[in-house]
Amino acid sequence: MNARGIVAIGGALVDVRARSRAMWAPGRSLPGIARLDAGGAARNVAVNLARLGHLVTLATVIGDDALGAWLLDVTARSGVSVEHVRRSRGPTGLYVSVGPAGTPQGSAAPRGGEAWSVADASLIEALTPVDLAAWGTVIADAAVLVADANLTDQAHQALAGMTKGARVLLGTSPDKAVRLRAALNGAALVVGNRQEALALTGLPGTLSWQALGTALLTEGVERAVITDGARGVGVITADGTAFAAALDVPVVDPTGAGDAAAAAAVHAHLAGLDPEETARLAAAAAAAVVQSAETTPAALASVLLP
Repeated sequence: MNARGIVAIGGALVDVRARSRAMWAPGRSLPGIARLDAGGAARNVAVNLARLGHLVTLATVIGDDALGAWLLDVTARSGVSVEHVRRSRGPTGLYVSVGPAGTPQGSAAPRGGEAWSVADASLIEALTPVDLAAWGTVIADAAVLVADANLTDQAHQALAGMTKGARVLLGTSPDKAVRLRAALNGAALVVGNRQEALALTGLPGTLSWQALGTALLTEGVERAVITDGARGVGVITADGTAFAAALDVPVVDPTGAGDAAAAAAVHAHLAGLDPEETARLAAAAAAAVVQSAETTPAALASVLLP
């Protein structure tokens, strides 16, 4: 466990996931299964790191509704400190996804459809540098600050000047990853999928993961971790690169796999592991999640810890 601890700041949402094995078509009510789960990139990474034995504090904003109370309770029971979570008037943000069941990571969805998702992280996106100042002490004292791209570019710039610890940036989504550009210089670790890396770098989609990672290093990042769905995980550092192929496992739901890979990468960074071991742990973490209906399964710890 890291004595100074990790602070995760960013998304804490309630996931609403609906899946159907029927032929996917708009305008029809399909038979299927829908469920709620605790989610949000920063929150998921925080929970995964807590289960790996780290001291983790979550800094975020949720609503004052019943879903917010439930999300707070679930997160606290997972071992994450929630004393710095703010409650705001109004509803807690939702991440809503609808699509076919059993869609493999990074592949086209079966039976004529793709998973569609919308994330309402407006409470997090509204945070200004002035708002962040209220968390100034806990941010300054953190050994590692994990921040997702639900925060604005102005918020990320402010955070870069508030922390003395290592900064970890999460791509979160291709549409949001561009917000991280102004905060890349000096980041210890950037984690994202290939689409997020393309959006973040602005480079052509024909480039390899190694080239995308190298471009991030050129911007002042110490280590880049790029996930590529069913292909695997690449790690790029100034000392070399490594790649771990995705494990061939049955896919139940891929939601949260990228957050698990990010947590594994942070865990590896704190342990001083080399790129090869980092890539292996990240791939194993993603595989543990896709086999589960849960976004942050407790089984992750048994997979990654000796």
